[in-house]
Amino acid sequence: MTVKRKRRRPGRPRDVAKLEAILDTANALFLERGIAATTMDAVAERASVSKMTVYANFQDKPALLAAVLDHRIKSLHVFDELSIGPDLNSSVERLVRLGEAAVSAITQPQVIRMTRLMGESAAEHPRLAATFYAAGRGELLKRIAACLKALTKRGLVSIKNPDLAAEQLVASWLGMSVLRQILGVAGPPAADEVAERVRYAVDAMIRAWSTGADATSAGKAGRKKKV
Repeated sequence: MTVKRKRRRPGRPRDVAKLEAILDTANALFLERGIAATTMDAVAERASVSKMTVYANFQDKPALLAAVLDHRIKSLHVFDELSIGPDLNSSVERLVRLGEAAVSAITQPQVIRMTRLMGESAAEHPRLAATFYAAGRGELLKRIAACLKALTKRGLVSIKNPDLAAEQLVASWLGMSVLRQILGVAGPPAADEVAERVRYAVDAMIRAWSTGADATSAGKAGRKKKV
């Protein structure tokens, strides 16, 4: 999701330190109080900036929330590996690395807490809920779908519905991990568990949608790397 901020008239550039303080403070308050219960005034007060400064950067709380999520995703480098390689094997490896980064980020305790808090207030605050989804999981699905479309266009795979395939892939990556964490019956999955689940899901998709022998070589490459 593209973060929409207010247009500024020509003049002095934004104070980067203040912007970082606003984003970090908002993230902390969202975790402490929940997104719906956090006010723009509270963010300004704890970040030691004026309310005017907050509104100069973000027109409302949905815009601030989108910026916080975008900032956090970039800090975790979730999308660093999302690109098409020169062949199917290299593209598969990049998709696997993306999956591992995404699952590790989504299943962090603080992210699970924010997800749970947003879910509890979603009915009363649909705009915030829509922003939370679009800037987080929705952005992940959109980018993976674009990656699958590019692979299909290049003829490396033949996926009829990349949007649906992306959703199924992410669902396979996560399994029941998020639900178990939200219910408090399990903690974050271990790194080796994440790696195994992601590899299994990507290999299954490639076997199903590959246009040729590359499916076998891609699967073998993945299994060799794991061993």
